[in-house]
Amino acid sequence: MQANSTDVRAISIDVTCPDEATAREIADALIGRRLAACCRIGAPVESRYWWNGAIERAAEVPLVVKTRADFFDAVAEAVRALHPYETPAILGTPVLADAATLRWIADACIASS
Repeated sequence: MQANSTDVRAISIDVTCPDEATAREIADALIGRRLAACCRIGAPVESRYWWNGAIERAAEVPLVVKTRADFFDAVAEAVRALHPYETPAILGTPVLADAATLRWIADACIASS
């Protein structure tokens, strides 16, 4: 059942990937499965984080997923299945969007959540 755009709440999901190839693979899978309306792959960034008792540094590629809020769990599950990290950070942030953008997201994201 397709959601009415007035019922759709938008979310932006941030995921960091170890490289551009991984970000592309995840983005293509999410869009292909109709779990995301759009994925934006950014330029490499330097990440610093606490992991296994130490401060780590890594070059990573940011991936931003635009989707429906009710798809968060399905997107997170798909990301975890494709991501090489033991624990990829998957962070969702609700966003405000205009009616046209909500319609686009509702039309693009039609997978069962």
